[in-house]
Amino acid sequence: MIDRVRERDWLESHLREDARQLLVLYGRRRVGKTTLVTTVLDELEIPSVYYLCDKRGIEANAGAFARRCADALDDVEPAVDGFVDAFRYLSNRVSGRFVVAVDEFSYLVEADEEVPSVFQTIVDEVLDGTSVSLVLLGSSISMMEEGVLSYESPLYGRRTGQWRLEPMTVGEAGGFLPGYDAVDLIRAYGVVGGIPAYLEQFEPDVDLASNVERNVLSKGAFLYEEPEFLLRQELREPTTYMAILEAMAAGASRVTEIANEIDKPASSLSRYLDKLERLALVERETPVTDSNRRGVYRLTDHFLRFWFRYVLPNRATLEQGHTEPVRTSTVETLPRHVSWTFEDVCRQAVRQPTFPVACSRVGRWWYDEMEIDVCGVNERTETLLLGECKWTTEPVGPNLLTELEALEPEVRWRGSDRSVAYALFSKGGFAGELQTAAERRNDLHLFEATDVVEACTAN
Repeated sequence: MIDRVRERDWLESHLREDARQLLVLYGRRRVGKTTLVTTVLDELEIPSVYYLCDKRGIEANAGAFARRCADALDDVEPAVDGFVDAFRYLSNRVSGRFVVAVDEFSYLVEADEEVPSVFQTIVDEVLDGTSVSLVLLGSSISMMEEGVLSYESPLYGRRTGQWRLEPMTVGEAGGFLPGYDAVDLIRAYGVVGGIPAYLEQFEPDVDLASNVERNVLSKGAFLYEEPEFLLRQELREPTTYMAILEAMAAGASRVTEIANEIDKPASSLSRYLDKLERLALVERETPVTDSNRRGVYRLTDHFLRFWFRYVLPNRATLEQGHTEPVRTSTVETLPRHVSWTFEDVCRQAVRQPTFPVACSRVGRWWYDEMEIDVCGVNERTETLLLGECKWTTEPVGPNLLTELEALEPEVRWRGSDRSVAYALFSKGGFAGELQTAAERRNDLHLFEATDVVEACTAN
């Protein structure tokens, strides 16, 4: 298992405790929840049962779960009437520490809103006095937050820990591609992003173009149809969602722009965008300094952005096995595609605790036609960070700093009492006079690609 050090430590520390646990682990599909839990359970050698829920309904899942328990205990298959019966059967047959991991718990909550109440009964009554711990996993972020973690949930106050598992940063993703330098790693991140299940498809000793051709552009490869499988599994109307994501991958970010691209009324898109947000595939973004402004939408998944830009439009060619022309055009246009990725990973770097300017919020800033790639604020110290990113081969000169400083008065936040710092990020390095300026100034920080990746590497 690559990285996930903090997450593994969190899970291990809870499961080693003598007290019974109710842990909630959630995050978007393919982010590595199952691997994390099963790996830790294997390493701790605690008797356990892992069960993956499906969409067949409560009764079918309860029966299948009971059968899974019987198999694990080498026991006769029980007849049960729901999950309360299934857990009662289990609690009567185990002694000492035992862990039950219920994966895709959000499927059960989606099927029946009474499920949290059922599991409250299981936790409070059936498992009371036992050493049986529960780990609930889910891929629907909003379903887990509302149905399990919220104050209104019957399970509120019973959990002993929760963790939202996020996609890996570019630095953490480097563990999958140890032979790639910082520039190539950022380029690869622009293709598959930080999802472990996608990263592990790439071979670390193969160049990026060949990896893309073999593992993304080739019919039959795991990643070739992954977005379609993902959307069909989670959504009832995948065609409309596909159209929305394709429009966003092409650059549409405002609701009206997306609506025009897919020829649907803007008023009809809110439920689709809300669902995509719940799946953590899309996020609504507002300027960091003003959360009340009307937001825009952007794809959070780098692989979906790549797939909808390069695979879907070329499906007719790729279905015939003609990968070479698509590979060639991809290589030619990839720098522009990755320039957006570079902005994203630079914002990742600013969020890290080791970054020289501490920020409580990080994102972008824009107003009318003005835009700043990286904007961070620190409410406590009243510090504003402004940054620009350049994914070009030429070294960045002082003009970029001059332009950024000229935009500073336009950023309305904390008035004249604030302190301002600047950060420039460059693939091609920096001109000598800009480096000299950074040596003289405490408010100017320069980062090349290697610095960005190092900043995003987990401590």
